[in-house]
Amino acid sequence: MSSSTSTSKGNNKNAQNTRENAKKFTGSNQNIKGKIFEVNSKDAVHQFAETLKAIADYVSQEYKHGSDMIENLEDYHFVRPTNPDPNAHHFDIESWRKQLNLYWKCRGVYEDNKMTL
Repeated sequence: MSSSTSTSKGNNKNAQNTRENAKKFTGSNQNIKGKIFEVNSKDAVHQFAETLKAIADYVSQEYKHGSDMIENLEDYHFVRPTNPDPNAHHFDIESWRKQLNLYWKCRGVYEDNKMTL
């Protein structure tokens, strides 16, 4: 029984040593400058906000239409152009087609960005 007690104490000591000697994770992306999410620090709320801002800045610079990517931590909701009146002038119908093409293009870029990010 005493051997198991000393073994469990030894395991606890090893676990503590591992935590104390472990290097802090900083990430590999230099553009984000080592910002991380760490919940067990005294300034976790401030750190969360700083890290989220750094990620948002990076994404808005590096991704096409990147500013759509991180907004309120929710998916961006694209608004599809409303269909033109059946009796609309051909100019209005062509304008709607262009808006609709842009809508689908932006959604496609957004979905590609989400998968990459």
